[in-house]
Amino acid sequence: MADLDVPRRIHIVPLGYEEDRIVEPVIDADADEALLLEPDPDDEGVDRPSYHEDVRERLREADVRTETIECDIFNLYSSLGTIAEVSNRFRDHSVYVNLASGSKVTAIGGMIACMVTGAVPYYVRAETYAGGEERPVASGAKPPETLPKYHIEEPEREHVAVLDHVADAQPVTKRDLIEYGRREGLPFVERYETEGVQNPERGYYRRLNTRIVEPLRERGFIEIEKHSKYQYVSLTESGENHLRAFRYLLAE
Repeated sequence: MADLDVPRRIHIVPLGYEEDRIVEPVIDADADEALLLEPDPDDEGVDRPSYHEDVRERLREADVRTETIECDIFNLYSSLGTIAEVSNRFRDHSVYVNLASGSKVTAIGGMIACMVTGAVPYYVRAETYAGGEERPVASGAKPPETLPKYHIEEPEREHVAVLDHVADAQPVTKRDLIEYGRREGLPFVERYETEGVQNPERGYYRRLNTRIVEPLRERGFIEIEKHSKYQYVSLTESGENHLRAFRYLLAE
């Protein structure tokens, strides 16, 4: 068994309508493991080409370990979230992401995930593009090109935690968010020094608004409705997508 403390070469590869552009870069790079992203085969409309098994067989013959990870490679937020989560899981290893083997939205999501996590994105050009219904869309693979990337800061974990709580219990009051922050030990509550403060409760609401509610509202992730004397917080569609992309931060 390999020493798990030794950094491994991990390739994250969307399993789209490709074969050579999946297999050859992994083998040529002497990768230890290929994580194949594939939609749930039980989902309606999911096409699972027969040559996907050829992909796995060629990798096994090259002594590359494979793992299949469920991911909707045609959905931006599923792609971004899955690639970021997997990259983060293997952050102590060398992680590479193939941006050529899935859909266009997988490539976009993969590049953003690389910018957030530090994984290395690469693109593989084909030798020829002449696939058909029963064959990959391309054949042959030129040497992969490592793509430049700019670092993007991960969203604050407490913001993602609050979005996750709102998603589970919406609509929620600001009082509920403060109580949730206390239970979970979120920084906006834990780092509030109340000693000498005349009205600490009002201070909690001020910190909630300044550190959590307003930043999320300005980015369009939550909406607030007032009923009677209470304000209720709910997620927007953008908030749901943001949560889907970065929920992996809550596992840390």
